Amino acid sequence: MLSFIHTADVHLDAPLHTLSELYELRQDDFRKTMRDIRDLVLDRQVDFWLIAGDLLEYHGGRRSTALFLRDLFASVAPVPVCIAPGNHDPWHADSFYQTLEWPGNVHWFTPEWGAYEFPEKSCVVYGWGFPQAHVYESPLSSFPGRLGGYQHHLMVLHGSLLGKESDEHHPYAPMTLQDLADTGMDYVALGHIHKPGQFMHPVKKSPLAAYPGSPEGLNTKEEGVRCVLYGEVNEAGKVSLEAVAVGQRQIRKLEVSLDGAETMEQLVQHLEQQLERERTEDMLYVTLTGERAAHFVPSTVVLQQRFSRFFLFQITDQTWPDVDAGKLIADGGIWGKWLAKLDEREEQAGDEAEREIIRQSRREVLTRIGGSAR
Repeated sequence: MLSFIHTADVHLDAPLHTLSELYELRQDDFRKTMRDIRDLVLDRQVDFWLIAGDLLEYHGGRRSTALFLRDLFASVAPVPVCIAPGNHDPWHADSFYQTLEWPGNVHWFTPEWGAYEFPEKSCVVYGWGFPQAHVYESPLSSFPGRLGGYQHHLMVLHGSLLGKESDEHHPYAPMTLQDLADTGMDYVALGHIHKPGQFMHPVKKSPLAAYPGSPEGLNTKEEGVRCVLYGEVNEAGKVSLEAVAVGQRQIRKLEVSLDGAETMEQLVQHLEQQLERERTEDMLYVTLTGERAAHFVPSTVVLQQRFSRFFLFQITDQTWPDVDAGKLIADGGIWGKWLAKLDEREEQAGDEAEREIIRQSRREVLTRIGGSAR
């Protein structure tokens, strides 16, 4: 039986512009998470550590971070660390991947297909790395095929599994599940998509490929628990995967209705009740929603200060005042005409998405009316 830890999309030294003064603390989180993953490699006594791209940012990545990685990988020797550069850390001549001397247990994949043989494990690990940030063709079109005489075959690859990636990701190095199955691999360690996903082999009916997701959330789309994958390959080549939670902090998005609060004191008390189970080490993005009294406009500046015990607390006010829209329309003033026009547009909307945009516009109008009536 073979075993491995699979991670990808760490994005060490990524800009993370919205964090401002918290940036260095967050980078320290990312390094701690890499140390936690290293500890998993040692504790589970795995055969391989597979890293499927976007490990260290090419633009902005610091030498000190590259040296940190060099020492970290050396600490798991002789366990092989197999790394396929991605679109954020391509195999450039001036990258730290090529200009630093790395430990002997670190195996880099380049834009030329590589195959590292491990006879003592009867295994070959194949891989390919990005030559530059933008690759629009499938690297599998040039895959030379697997080597004979080995029982197990693993692959490390950064790219887009067509039909599976989210709309926010460019389809770089596109491939299909059938393309992967045709390579004859037992398992393909994928990177690029930050949302975890596992994809079954069409014949073996066990995982053929997977995205572990980013081990630390980089933005509000990457909320909740983040994981790496621990995998085992049995003698028949069937794979089992276990998601292992890692990460120093979770990104949490919450919507909180004002629930009748008409003063800042009432709102703070209400928020305390809603957030009492949240961890102070996490990153909270709170949206206030619902109808509110027209005379009360919450101060997000005050709330940010009152809840500064959290590592990060950002609050957005999307409430609207309890204005009598029907009366305004009946009165026929400019506000009423605006509201009537929006009601008409909502009735004529072609789909739910368009109707939701119009509803948001209506709430904005009500907010403007409420603000003028404070």
